[in-house]
Amino acid sequence: MKSSTFIMFKPDAVERHLVDIILNMFKNEGFEVIRRQDVIVSKELILKHYEEVIQKVNQAYFPLAIEKTFVGKKVVAIELAKDSLEVVGEVRALVGATDPAKADPKSIRGRFKDDELSMAMAEKRTLRNLIHASDSIDNARQEMALWFAK
Repeated sequence: MKSSTFIMFKPDAVERHLVDIILNMFKNEGFEVIRRQDVIVSKELILKHYEEVIQKVNQAYFPLAIEKTFVGKKVVAIELAKDSLEVVGEVRALVGATDPAKADPKSIRGRFKDDELSMAMAEKRTLRNLIHASDSIDNARQEMALWFAK
């Protein structure tokens, strides 16, 4: 039985022309693209998407940094599926640790890293880590409803 999850290629992945390269990595691991949508990001959409992260980070600069990174830029929203009960965990393992500096070199973030969390925090900006991956099936459903609403 196929299970699905959500990933989003962030502006840094789009600008570096890594979307198709990374999608092929998922396909090589048995994932299938169910839906794909290019989205020019609005302020409302991105702040809704990162609502929990903004609260968790609790830094005054963070909402503005998110806006600066995303608003008016293109991202690619993807629903991925696989015959696996652990689809979320498998995707997140392939993506790698949030901080690319700590990511396994074989992971997506480890392989294509060009930033690290400590630098992003010191510069009061968002981390360039290429891709967002849902952390649970419930969050994947919510994020797919948000990003594929139209």
